[in-house]
Formats: sequence, C-alpha cells, structure tokens
Amino acid sequence: MRRTKIISTFGPSIADSEILKNVCEYADVIRINLAHGTWDENEKYNHKKNIQQIRKISKELRKPVAILVDLKGNKIRISDFENHMIDLVHGSEINVVFTKEKKTNNYEIFIDADYCFAQIEAGDRILLDDGLIQLDVKSVDSNKKSLNCTVDKGGLLRSNKGFEVENKIIHRSGLGEEDKKDIKRLAELGVDWIALSFVNEASDVTQAREVLTEIGSSINLIAKIERLQALKQLFWIIKASDGVMVARGDLALESGPGELTGLQKDIIKQTVKGKRIAITATQMMESMISNPTPTRAEMTDVSNAVLDGTDAVMLSAETAIGKYPVETVKAMHEVCEGAETYQESITKNEEYKFSEINNIDESIAISSMSIARNMDIKAIVALTESGSTALMLSRYRTNIPIYAFTRNQDTQRRVSLYRGVISYQYPFLVDSMAEVIQDVRNELVGSSILKAGDLIVITSGSPLRVSGGTNSLRLIHI
Repeated sequence: MRRTKIISTFGPSIADSEILKNVCEYADVIRINLAHGTWDENEKYNHKKNIQQIRKISKELRKPVAILVDLKGNKIRISDFENHMIDLVHGSEINVVFTKEKKTNNYEIFIDADYCFAQIEAGDRILLDDGLIQLDVKSVDSNKKSLNCTVDKGGLLRSNKGFEVENKIIHRSGLGEEDKKDIKRLAELGVDWIALSFVNEASDVTQAREVLTEIGSSINLIAKIERLQALKQLFWIIKASDGVMVARGDLALESGPGELTGLQKDIIKQTVKGKRIAITATQMMESMISNPTPTRAEMTDVSNAVLDGTDAVMLSAETAIGKYPVETVKAMHEVCEGAETYQESITKNEEYKFSEINNIDESIAISSMSIARNMDIKAIVALTESGSTALMLSRYRTNIPIYAFTRNQDTQRRVSLYRGVISYQYPFLVDSMAEVIQDVRNELVGSSILKAGDLIVITSGSPLRVSGGTNSLRLIHI
C-alpha cells in the first residue's frame, strides 16, 4: 500500500474521461490551477465542468478523489501567444510590453501588470517559467512601457508562465478581489482544498479564511511557500493554514539551488510537527512531459521527498500538458512505494510527541501510535466525523496503515491527502459499539486487507456520530 499521496494537475492531456480515469487509478487528488483555463461556461473546458467531470470519475471508480484548486494569486504572468508558445533563441532580442492586451504575436511578450513597470531598470534580469527562461533588460522605454531584452537562456516559452525579476519583489501582497470571487465560486462547487499563492504572512491565510467563514464554508486552505520572506513567518503561517506546499519553482529563484533542498526538509519537518499537511511540488518528473520514463535524478528527488516525510508529491505540467500523463503518475506511484520501504528504518528513533496537546483527540492519537509501535498492531482504525483523529495519527511517519471510517463524503475526500490514511464511507446506522466493531471487522477481513486474528487499534467517540468526540481506544483481535 502506498502511503504518500499523489496530486496530479488537470489540463488538456487528461481532459479525456478515459485518460482521467486511468490517472485517478493512481492519483489521490486532482489539482486545478485557475491561472490556466476559464470560468466561461460557453467554453468546452471550463473550471466548473472540469470539477464536475472529476467528481463523476471519482464516483465511477468508487474512489474518494479530492480536488485541490490553486487561486491565481498575485503572481505576475505573461499573456497568451497566438500559437500558445514561442521559441526564444539565445542571443536574440525581444520586447516585453506592459499592456492590457491579452494576446501577443511572436515578437513581443505582453504583461498586464503596469504597477511593477516602474520597479524594473536596465541591467535587471527577468526570470520566466520558474527561471527556465532568462532575459537581460538592455533598455527601458517609459513612453511605450516596454523593455528591450536579450535572451540569455532560451527555450520554448508557453502562454501564462510566471514573470519575475531577479532579486526584486514586484508582486502585490494580500488577497485580491478576483481571488475572493473565486473562493466563493469554489465553495459553491464544494472543492476540498484551496491553495493560496505567494503567502508571506499568516494574515494572507486569515483573509481567505474570513471569506469562507462569511459564506459558511469550511474548505481547507493550503499556504504555498514561494518566498524567503514567508520563512520568517513560517510558524504562524502553519498555524493559520491547514497545510503547506513547498512550491520549489519560485522558492528556488530566491534561495538559489544550494539552499533549496535544506529548505524543503525544514519546511516539511515544521509543517508535520505543526500538525498540518505537507505537499512537495514543482518539476518532480519534468522530463516526462516529453519522455515516457523518468530520469534517475527525478526518481531520487521524489524518493527524497518521501523520506523527508511529505504527505503528498505533486505533478504539474507532467500531467496537465505532458505526452505521458498515465505513465507519469504510475511511475511516481512506483517510486513512492519503493522509497517507503526505507521510511520505517529512518524514522524509528523519532520521539512521538508534539510541543503542545490541545485536545483529547490528539492524546488518543499519541497513545494509539505508541501502542501500535510497541506491539504487533497491524492497523489503526479511526471512526471519525471530521477526520481530525486520522490527521493526528497520520502525523507519525510509520508503516502502520490507518483506516478512517466516516459517514461524511467531504471528510472521506479530505483525508485522501493525509499520508498513510485510507478512507471508507461507513453510514454508522447501528447504535452499539459492538455492532460497529463487527462491521469494521467484516469490511477489513472481507476485502483481504487484514486476516482474522490480527490485532488492531480502534479509536472512537462516545457517543457515536459526534464531531470532535474521539475519547477512547480499543485493542481488538479481528
């Protein structure tokens, strides 16, 4: 059983229902990036239809596939090209024009971000597509609001890729009006997770939480760590959010390649310790956009993230626009499984305690895992309404499987992102704990997950069907 979860990004390559179904056989979460695509319902592929399609596939597979959506945020992006991409040749010249026009020809790059134009000077270096494309600014034309640039690092540049200036912060902070509008749309559609771009401080997350509270939504929020500035506030960002994404593309532009690996490990460690979800993202299997197999370096990169203790690894362009989306997610699945065989030996000496215990759920989780680690426990079963006990259990990086039995579909999908947790929809129609245990026994033994006589831990609340009421654990032979 693979414990590390896989997030695959939706795009043209998996828009076909059969391909999407094959991807969902391995993926636990499908990500939609609002920076690409449209809400226009006249378009064949729009965000609402895509979300509905994912839900339909999930139902057909009888698998709780969660949906994570990235807000556009304040990341500056280039506009569309007529042919969707251009090939920039080293040493050639190109103009970057700040304009509200949405589509450009092959000789200019358009950007709708007038507010940052005044901050750019001759001699600056422009970083496009996470720094894969680099331009040197030769001169600035204030009248035309354009930059005359020379291509230092060329290659294929696709529409809507990110725009940065080396050693300068040019984007706006805070939650924009368009993002607030998108949050409300996503709440109506019932997505499971929302990712916030360029989070610099806890208040950025709080603003999004306030929008959700106003409309009575409890969607979970992921803070994307893309700036060194955010690391100064990391403790408080973790507390304010439900999870953290190590967005390595933009983060590497500021940290440099030497520090990135250490930062990744530290962010994941702090996030797990802070009882939140950790996601590792960006270019994990980048070569598979055009190749059917990953490189050895990519396999090592994914394995390293697994051994760091990340909850999930994420595929972006690899499944959104790549030629081999199914092969890519399958390859990631296999690499994760292989890396997890070493997880136990690496983490076995960890102390299983948090800096603070806030409620009974957490104390039950700690006790359950301590018992499981010191006895021949084959699995831990959490009978849960909100999924909070399953989350606490998943903070311990062990090879002991965790089964979350819940009657709530939202909870079932949400825990799909928790490392090591497998969810079951269970109606809780019976009233006695003895009957519940018998149902759990029938489900697990009947599906060949466990065998009769195995010793398991069951956590539950009394009375049943009360959110946040986990207050007991039992050891039983099934």
